[in-house]
Amino acid sequence: MAATGSHQSSRFPVEVWDRIFELVTDVPYTLVPEVYEKSDCIGDQHSALEAALATKRNLALVCKQWQHMTMRYLYRTVLIRTGRDLLALFCTLRNYATGNGSCVGTRSPGQWTRRLDVTLDLRNKCEDLERIVKHLTYVIKSLPKLEIVSFAIPESLGSEPGFLIMPLGVLDALRRSANSLRILDWSGNDFFPQPHQLEELLRDLPNLRVLRCHQLVWANGVIPSNILSSLTTLAVSRLVGREGHPGEGGLHDACVSLREFIYYGVGSIPQEFLIHYGKYLTVVKWYDDDGDELDLLLKSCPNLDRLTVSLDSLDPSVDSCLRTLSFPCVSYLGVMLEELTFEELFRFLPHLRNTVPTLRVFQLVDPPIVEQLLMCPLEFSTELIVKNLNENPFRMEDDKGNLLSGWCRISSLTLFAN
Repeated sequence: MAATGSHQSSRFPVEVWDRIFELVTDVPYTLVPEVYEKSDCIGDQHSALEAALATKRNLALVCKQWQHMTMRYLYRTVLIRTGRDLLALFCTLRNYATGNGSCVGTRSPGQWTRRLDVTLDLRNKCEDLERIVKHLTYVIKSLPKLEIVSFAIPESLGSEPGFLIMPLGVLDALRRSANSLRILDWSGNDFFPQPHQLEELLRDLPNLRVLRCHQLVWANGVIPSNILSSLTTLAVSRLVGREGHPGEGGLHDACVSLREFIYYGVGSIPQEFLIHYGKYLTVVKWYDDDGDELDLLLKSCPNLDRLTVSLDSLDPSVDSCLRTLSFPCVSYLGVMLEELTFEELFRFLPHLRNTVPTLRVFQLVDPPIVEQLLMCPLEFSTELIVKNLNENPFRMEDDKGNLLSGWCRISSLTLFAN
């Protein structure tokens, strides 16, 4: 059977098999350049990557020929979840480096890796931290063409975030991919470099476009321009001022490529940051429901085109600021909410039509809210709901970008059928 399978495979051009493997193993929006559209969702893609990894492994087990042909797809995205995963990868890469790889005459599979996600639970006492660091350093050094690196360490090991500092050896290993690295993501609070070490690393990554980290230290609201010369997206939970930080005396407009700012709302509002960089921003995602940010964005971000914000409610009786709320003149507005009914939505839409004439898309970005809205007892007839949604000059979307009115029709038919 193995010989027959190999014979059948050889009857098709390699290009055909490459296309088949590409389609079967592809996970949308997880690699450069597609991932730029989902730069705030990198940490939420692990389940999809894990499912795709299972498919890739099954393909590689069909026969020796398929093992060779699927290698580039199997190792294109690497997900390290446990110490066992790390050890297996370490051994594989070391075997190829010493000429003992399973595919004889083949270069190291690390040449194909474009994305590395590390989700190790370092709280596990069964894991030897020193050995993990050693193996991880070797693995990263063996992946010289990385474009995306994500460290999503689940929880803090100590009483406060940042208890575990990323060792210098790991940071130096990342520099092996300095020219290819486009996205650097620290979704967790731990295994994070010290502030000065992060700054030194960022200066050595000339093509970095997206940076996500728990906190970023600066001076006087100014980030060194040699970092911002390539960075287009910055996602942070907090921005921390530090006394004695050198900062920069002036800001050179030609050096700033920053266009997207994602803020997860820990600590004080980064007012100084917006004063310095607001004029460059066209996209802001503000996941903090204080409600004070809109006035600041209106004043600081004259070129804003896409805005995502968190609000407690769309009901003016619950959130009094909605009566006088002024949104920037954007073409896209996404909202995250704690609760929502059609009555609240219909009371809010006229305010939106009157205050944001440039709006083209209004999206409910939180999946549970969309599900709650569509499954709750209908306060209005389906025809009236669809009419109210479709009479707006802008498109009403659910969390996946589908027309909300279309889902209302489907939901009503489902309830009727049951």
